[in-house]
Amino acid sequence: MSSAPNGRMSIVKNIRRAIGNVVFGDTVIPQEFTIGLTNPQAEIVVWLHGMGAPRDVTSFYSTACCAPFVLCIAFEKGKEPSEKQLKRLSLEFCERTGQKRVLGKIGLKPAKAVTSTAGGLFFFEVRSSANYCLPSMRLGAHYLRESYSLWRNVNSSGIEMSLLERRAAIVTFIRPHPISLVSVLDSHGGNIFTMNIMNDLGHGHFAFALKHSRTAAPLVERAGRLALSNIPLQQTRIAFQLAANHFKQSIEWDQLPFKTKPSTKFRIPVPVFALRVREMEVEEIHKIGSHTFFVAKIVSDETFDHSEMVCAIHGFYQAWRLRGREAELKESLVQDRLNKKGA
Repeated sequence: MSSAPNGRMSIVKNIRRAIGNVVFGDTVIPQEFTIGLTNPQAEIVVWLHGMGAPRDVTSFYSTACCAPFVLCIAFEKGKEPSEKQLKRLSLEFCERTGQKRVLGKIGLKPAKAVTSTAGGLFFFEVRSSANYCLPSMRLGAHYLRESYSLWRNVNSSGIEMSLLERRAAIVTFIRPHPISLVSVLDSHGGNIFTMNIMNDLGHGHFAFALKHSRTAAPLVERAGRLALSNIPLQQTRIAFQLAANHFKQSIEWDQLPFKTKPSTKFRIPVPVFALRVREMEVEEIHKIGSHTFFVAKIVSDETFDHSEMVCAIHGFYQAWRLRGREAELKESLVQDRLNKKGA
């Protein structure tokens, strides 16, 4: 007698699975997807529109904050946007080669109460967002699913983003983001933690954002200097493990599950397997909403190995990269899980 309810539940699950296959196809994959790419990534170019001919800003912008969602773009002296141009700027995320298709767009509007003392840095909130990695109906289904999930579940992240901001954040991860390790030394011993909200700003400067409710942000602010290590795909598990260090005041360096070596100038411990190490001094600090945004000057830059570094992309972009290649997509899902588990 008790098997009847179980049988009905099985039928319901099968129906849901069948509907899911029709609605989502093979695009139900992790939002944060790990892949290996050589440095610098050559898949995506980011164009700035609204100032005459489009400008390549792939290495001149960074996310500055998640809530509110704010982007920072660096402009060369004398080439800053006018007041009129500021109101109509947008970013396009495109294939760098091949058909050079547009995969995503973000309309920009000047951010309120965010200014830079260095000049040349402009901050923007989101005016609009479009994602072309998936067909519109399938993308809409994903958005409905996300809205339902947000309504149903308790937000434990402490970050409140509008649906527009969330969709714009997804677009930014069409451009592969290196998952790197940050090493910092201070009087308490220092720390090493994972970071991927970052990018070059050009002319020897680098930018990154840290959630200021965690201990990593005030640590970097106190120390004023850091070493940033790009790591190989094979060390993805280590990167995900060290994400927990965002909550630690300090660590015991000799207790790490890998060996370290001192960086060239600051003598800060960095992983021996680091592909590239950049040492930086913090020049600007901006407290914006949920995050602290740091602008740093690169004082040394060394590449030790040209192997593929681990990068994060959004699952929608991975689905687009392997569109029409179902077997490869399934294989990449397995590989992503293995990357994160270290197998």
